[in-house]
Amino acid sequence: MKKNLYFVFIAASFALLVSAPGRLAYGLPLIIELNLLAIGATAFNSLMKKINLGALHDILTLSFIIFLTILYRQILVLYSPVLALALSFTLYLPAVSAFLLGSVYSSQSDSTAKNAAVCAKFSVFAFLFFFFRDVFGYGTLSLPAPNAIKEVFLFDSYKTSLLSFFATIPGALLILALLMSVLLTAQTRMIVIEKSEADNENN
Repeated sequence: MKKNLYFVFIAASFALLVSAPGRLAYGLPLIIELNLLAIGATAFNSLMKKINLGALHDILTLSFIIFLTILYRQILVLYSPVLALALSFTLYLPAVSAFLLGSVYSSQSDSTAKNAAVCAKFSVFAFLFFFFRDVFGYGTLSLPAPNAIKEVFLFDSYKTSLLSFFATIPGALLILALLMSVLLTAQTRMIVIEKSEADNENN
């Protein structure tokens, strides 16, 4: 059941990968936001457990996450209105993942370390995802900058127009579908291997 729940977290996180523009400059603020919200949600959830407010627990945790999201968005607006405008509602998607980590998955005593590990792994994956779409889709490497994005042109994207498909939303969906297929296949094989080893030990 726990593995299935973490797949829900991954699915919720994938939503922001697809909806965000395929530039690293736009991906980095989302990755930072997700980590900040996840850390804040986990810490706040632990505090709520000590106070033991019962039914108000999840409502207060969600309210706290929404507050952090709005605060982060305002800070981003001050830093770069262009980034904030381009990301738009995508800035609110990490709140779903953070709530799942901070509330649903925090039933164990070592949840903070596990949540941090899950978030770190997804952050690496998200970074590589945005990096790939930026470089091969646009022929650039972009970084966040005040009032704009800073671009380093690597090659002429018109010469590799076929790869520009990966900069689109359908292209992002295709990449994620392929990666999920690989991950699911690898997980299935690992389960078969673990079951085979357990059977051998029992025999």
